[in-house]
Amino acid sequence: MIRGIYTAASGLGVQQARLDVLANNLANASTSGFKADGVIQKPFPELLLVEQQDRGPARTGPRWRYVGVTNQGAAITRVVTNFSPGSLKATGKNTHLALATANAFLVVQTPQGERYTRDGELAIDGEGYLVDSRGNRVLGETGPVQVEKDDFHITAGGEIIRPGQGTIDRLRIVQFADLNLLAKTGDNYYTAPAGSAQPAVNPEVCQGYLEGANVDPAASMVQLVSAIRSYEANQRILQAQDQLLDLAVNRVGALR
Repeated sequence: MIRGIYTAASGLGVQQARLDVLANNLANASTSGFKADGVIQKPFPELLLVEQQDRGPARTGPRWRYVGVTNQGAAITRVVTNFSPGSLKATGKNTHLALATANAFLVVQTPQGERYTRDGELAIDGEGYLVDSRGNRVLGETGPVQVEKDDFHITAGGEIIRPGQGTIDRLRIVQFADLNLLAKTGDNYYTAPAGSAQPAVNPEVCQGYLEGANVDPAASMVQLVSAIRSYEANQRILQAQDQLLDLAVNRVGALR
């Protein structure tokens, strides 16, 4: 009976985690460069029940005999990010960028240090620097990129060209051999272990475009409804287990 409560409770935890992830995906369905998350769940490791045999005179250690297995519910092993590219949408704005290279990222200087992002919805701040939607400066190979006005051109390779000045900098674009090393930190930013970011080889920058989120709203809504129903089912199981426990304690166990 107690085991049933633990199993139902673990199911509630799994579905709550699914709901959180799906709700976050849907909330960012219109966020440029957003990558959807998913959860990986599996049963708790099977616990082998063993029965210790009696020790005989000649035995120097315990002897064990397997008598079966039990399952203790489910658990979320990890949350994974789907890094498949989103669709490109033309905006016509010079400060909007999209990376057609799937494993490439822009580098942004934040108060917490350098962060990686695929959100190319950029703007120009009061000092003429190229900044992201949170006001953090985008980095080039020589430091924060200062374009002054929106009359600049960015080549497919990331070179920033201004009229009358020529190439003033090149966007710092990095790529990762293993995208699983990236960890989300919020605000569409990622961090990665030191040394894992390498200069992108032949990056493809599309000026005047934005990469859409790779969230499928319709599929996410179906999954959200499924998670809600599973959550409610586990709630009913938990209530039933509680009622059985009440009967066992207050009726079956009562002295007569």
